[in-house]
Amino acid sequence: MKKRNLTLYSLVILVFLGAISLGVWQYTRINSGSKHPVSEKLFSQNKWVNAPQVRFKVLKVVTATGAAEKRATVTMRIKQLAPGNYGAMKGNSNILNSIWINIPYGFSNMSPWMKNTDGTRFTLKELDNGKDQVAKFYFTTPSFNYKYRDAPARLSILIPDNAKFDHYTKYSMLVDL
Repeated sequence: MKKRNLTLYSLVILVFLGAISLGVWQYTRINSGSKHPVSEKLFSQNKWVNAPQVRFKVLKVVTATGAAEKRATVTMRIKQLAPGNYGAMKGNSNILNSIWINIPYGFSNMSPWMKNTDGTRFTLKELDNGKDQVAKFYFTTPSFNYKYRDAPARLSILIPDNAKFDHYTKYSMLVDL
């Protein structure tokens, strides 16, 4: 009888130690990644930004205020240098999936479309052609959203630093709406 109890206690202790070891291993594996997966770099209007996949600069920002919303039209020169991975999707060259107006402690709004200077929407073929292009983005935000901010609004472009999507650089330009 004593031998059976000793075996049972030993088995319980072994299972308990195994569960603790598995928990420590899982905790270490999960928390071993980067503590800051996104770093932010501020840039200025009319200055080239060189990212691993794309080169761009903001040419012009036109803002307007209505009764219910604030609007910003951003004109950019963009040159896709390598296949894009925008929106955390491999091979996605649509920078529209990674650009937005960021209102601190408010809503962040993406542009519903990306247009050529003649007003036509960009096609997937145009996005992938690797040529130097001028594009316009259109952003809106409700006036109440902007009123309660505690820092300037910014145009943000989130670009992955590698194809594993384990670190991103957020390129931001301050915008006065």
